Amino acid sequence: MRNLMITASMALLFGGVLSAAASGSIRLKDGTSNAAHDIVAETVSGILWESAPRTPGARIRLWDVDSVSYNGQTMDDYNRMSRALSGGRGATLIKDGESYLKEAAPAGYNATQWKRIQLSCSYYAAMGHYLNGDYASAIAGLEEYIKEAEKAENIEKTSVLRASFASKVSGQTVAAAGGLNRFYLDALEILGMCYIRQGDGKSASEKAFKPLQDLTGELARTGGREYFDWGIRALRASADYAESEGDFKAALAAYDELQAIAMRKEGGRPSRASYEAQLKGGFMMIAFKDTRGAQARFNEAVNNWNNSRGLGVKNPPRGDWLTADTAYLTAGSFVGVGMVKALEARRAEQWADALENFSTALSIFAADDVIRSMALLGAADAAAQLAELNKDRKTEIKGVSKTWIAQNYAKLSEKYVIELQTLFGRTKAAESGTLEGIQATINKYKGD
Repeated sequence: MRNLMITASMALLFGGVLSAAASGSIRLKDGTSNAAHDIVAETVSGILWESAPRTPGARIRLWDVDSVSYNGQTMDDYNRMSRALSGGRGATLIKDGESYLKEAAPAGYNATQWKRIQLSCSYYAAMGHYLNGDYASAIAGLEEYIKEAEKAENIEKTSVLRASFASKVSGQTVAAAGGLNRFYLDALEILGMCYIRQGDGKSASEKAFKPLQDLTGELARTGGREYFDWGIRALRASADYAESEGDFKAALAAYDELQAIAMRKEGGRPSRASYEAQLKGGFMMIAFKDTRGAQARFNEAVNNWNNSRGLGVKNPPRGDWLTADTAYLTAGSFVGVGMVKALEARRAEQWADALENFSTALSIFAADDVIRSMALLGAADAAAQLAELNKDRKTEIKGVSKTWIAQNYAKLSEKYVIELQTLFGRTKAAESGTLEGIQATINKYKGD
């Protein structure tokens, strides 16, 4: 066993009757720490602890916890595992996690306390395999951890949130789910990610993501809306996977559910997360050619902007009309309308309409990399299409100079392409394969 360990007999000699208090420290994400006389339980309901004998401390919620450390020389390696996890050190997690699983309870810890610590170690070891890219081993380890966590003797029964759900890993209904080990929600989330990395979206949804949404929904009823964050992350992963597989209808279903959960988290009010789901759901509709349904998702924000005379000098929008979130939605909606127009465009004026929507998103609103890169790609494509459609036309300025219209559009398209490749080269828009054809058109018409 690592380091020196005080035996039970030595503890009796020096300290009288052996205490079974698992003392330690609970570090919060705000940088503060709580010194615990006894860490009573680590559950999905939060950390239960005593600041002094028979003096409970306030329950600490999962989203406030940075790390939990235990006192004792033999606990040094365990206390470092949370840092190893955040640092991506998979080999360290496997070695130390599996080592603790082989050891007997050290002095000062009773069997229940040591089992709780070992349960966390099994999670850490499985996460080590995940960080190393060994998804098969990670799945095996995470499912073993989940089954072990669901055993009655490992579930805290007192002072926890009421929740129950049906586990699809063990096949059993967990009645006291609020008392599950605190890494249980993370384990379900990562289990789903492992299945996705192996190309098994069905198992990811059925065994991990759907049960995770069910459980966090139950916990959120009385324990805090922050529990919805696990479900939101899982649905994002499901949507991304479905989109990468070309199953745009499945991605739309995930985004619709994500939007509903994000709204529930905010008590029925929209948020950045719900706006993101609304926009991306619309983009999925465009992908399977449901332009009418897609446009319905974008119209309200575009109309709100147009009705506020956003482009007018005499009637600018009220100072409180646009928040950062509504600006994001409005920018994305103009991109979405531009995509619909582009999909239906056949004539020059239709492509010009598409270009106007893309350029509005670019020139007026501050959006994230995803939305701006999509706007740049759309604008570059629309300008290139207009170059091709105007290849035989010239414009005369004040009767003096004549310029090919196609050349002007080609140079405009090139400006959009340069920004996209220079600033957003690692986005899906830049890597979509569309740029090759756009660049060919630019080279054909831009001239010297």
